[in-house]
Amino acid sequence: MGVWHVRDFTPDDLEAVVRLDAESATTGRSAVFRLSDVVAALQARNPSVVVVADGHLVGAAVGRVDGDRAWVLRVALHPAWRNLGMGSALLSALEHRLRDAGARIVAALLPDEETGATALVNSGFRPRRGLMYFEKSEVVSAQGAAVLTMLGAVMPEARLWERLTGMADEKRLIERRLVLPLANPELADAHGVEPPRAVVLFGPPGTGKSTFAKAVAGRLGWPFVELFPSRLASEDGLATGLGRRFEEVAQLDHVLLFIDEVEEVAGTRSLAAPASVGVV
Repeated sequence: MGVWHVRDFTPDDLEAVVRLDAESATTGRSAVFRLSDVVAALQARNPSVVVVADGHLVGAAVGRVDGDRAWVLRVALHPAWRNLGMGSALLSALEHRLRDAGARIVAALLPDEETGATALVNSGFRPRRGLMYFEKSEVVSAQGAAVLTMLGAVMPEARLWERLTGMADEKRLIERRLVLPLANPELADAHGVEPPRAVVLFGPPGTGKSTFAKAVAGRLGWPFVELFPSRLASEDGLATGLGRRFEEVAQLDHVLLFIDEVEEVAGTRSLAAPASVGVV
């Protein structure tokens, strides 16, 4: 092994750090701080250091200062340069820079046995037992948020599904056939389950179809958009209005789109028909 040394990160190192991040992981589990968080911290010039050996970047430690607390977002090491004290040297250098930036507490969140865990212990960091890490991911990007605002979307409460009384059989069917495959796509794919793309709720006005649909959106944690064909027809013409709205909805990764009074788009219904649910 050649001689290596620690220095401050420079913008020219960004591509090498990103490449190193993909090579460094040892557990296969997702990191708490995403690569986008790491890149954002580097671009914002948060304290970060790298290790260079034989002209190549083989290690990096990236920090972020949040008030008097700083986070170690990533400790990355090339597999060929592990167990040489490099991780401890990176953390020592990074800690000095974080302290100089005003941090009084330096913390890290890593999956068990991930790269950097041993270096953290060797550097005097102590794991805190008895803690639980909670996470809730946003399902909407900044661009998607603008589209949802334009569509008048809402984010229903997650507990709305539990508070919805009655229609026990319908809820059970929707939970099994729609919610579970959408909420667990990897598991559904492993079992060859393809969730339906549409659900038809039919019945007389006032039977709670829109409330039911909104509760499903809350159960999934998806935004809820309601379209009224009669309004679209009066504004732009039905075909034009629907086409434009579907183009906008297509920009979103996740959304529950509820078309009220859908018989205005296709077909008719009998008001005497009992309230029911169709999964197609």
